[in-house]
Amino acid sequence: MRILRFIGYTVLVVLALVLAAYLAIYLWSLTMPEIQPVALGASPDPARSYDEAMARFDALLAEERARGDIDEICLPYVLTHGAKTERAIILFHGLTACPFQYHELAQLFYEDGYNVFVPRLPRHGYVDRTSNALAELSAEELAAMMDPTADLAAGLGEEVTMAGLSLGGNVAAAGAQLSSDLRLAAPMSPALGFRFTPNLLTPALTRLILGLSPDIYVWWDPINRENFQAESGYPGFSLRALGEIYRLGLAVQALADAQPPASQAQLIISNWGDPAVNLGAIDALSGAWRKQDGTVATYRFALLPWLPHDFISTDAVGANTDLTYPRLIELITTYP
Repeated sequence: MRILRFIGYTVLVVLALVLAAYLAIYLWSLTMPEIQPVALGASPDPARSYDEAMARFDALLAEERARGDIDEICLPYVLTHGAKTERAIILFHGLTACPFQYHELAQLFYEDGYNVFVPRLPRHGYVDRTSNALAELSAEELAAMMDPTADLAAGLGEEVTMAGLSLGGNVAAAGAQLSSDLRLAAPMSPALGFRFTPNLLTPALTRLILGLSPDIYVWWDPINRENFQAESGYPGFSLRALGEIYRLGLAVQALADAQPPASQAQLIISNWGDPAVNLGAIDALSGAWRKQDGTVATYRFALLPWLPHDFISTDAVGANTDLTYPRLIELITTYP
């Protein structure tokens, strides 16, 4: 009985501490500036042919190379069959990663007959991996990626899919909501909020993060810090950048609550074992699309075998691409 009482008291104490932390987040957020709304909209200018699409890509690649500060493996790339195909796919990478994240999965889509376009998201992929370039990232910059990528891909395939992981999932979610040129939008584990915070508190958490001064740099590996090496990407990120990613997610959710998604179909893929993103927020977005009569499907990887938040990168701790890649190919190529 004493053991049971001890366990009961311990659970109550833990619950009280968690609730106190949630209350502290909410009250602290009230001292911060209000979240500025993100003006979301679409201004499509689709490429009218394969040649026009490739001309746009060549111009983009030349511009990226001319910068001189982008890591060679992080430049945007295309995998094409030399002509417009029935289907094309856009693959957006995650936070601190770069286009190299898809070097194997993109090849699988290509082998399945797709033309593939893998863009570089703003402030990612710099040669200087330890610069805090992401501190200046904005929701507006991310939202602005939707139109030009969809426009270019329109010349690569008769039907276009826009997919993305985490941060890239937020951009894909914006595409789902705004772009009528997409056959399918497939956000994968979109970063709409933090896993261990109730979705109800996501606006407060976002407001708090954006209002913090000074900004906080978060290392992926607090022990090895700048010596942490991934195949591509940075060893850490700006907490304020995460706030901007959540800010974009809140804007997409607000629009989803108010109007139907413009894309022809929506597929949200997530992961029960994900330690990073808020599954309740993901469910809220899919629920809003369903209420607005969207053509929505969801898939969630099981808790076991455990998968990391990044189930795309081949070198992510816990990665199991033998499991995730075939399932992703099946889901995205067969739906709807």
